Amino acid sequence: MISEAVEVATRVTSKCVELLGGVGFTKDLPVEKFYRDCKIGTIYEGTSFIQLNTIGKIVGMEYTRDAV
Repeated sequence: MISEAVEVATRVTSKCVELLGGVGFTKDLPVEKFYRDCKIGTIYEGTSFIQLNTIGKIVGMEYTRDAV
């Protein structure tokens, strides 16, 4: 699921930045770009709650079509 992957990637890159300290935010290391990409993924794809609502609607529509 995309929302879960984005959350895991954000958590991992956040920990990497935390471990590297101030150097993690500089453009000297690729971690800064990875962190930025994860954050923009969260914004671009929508929050996890919105994604789960969308998935729920799609699954609900498929379920009602199958039931008919």
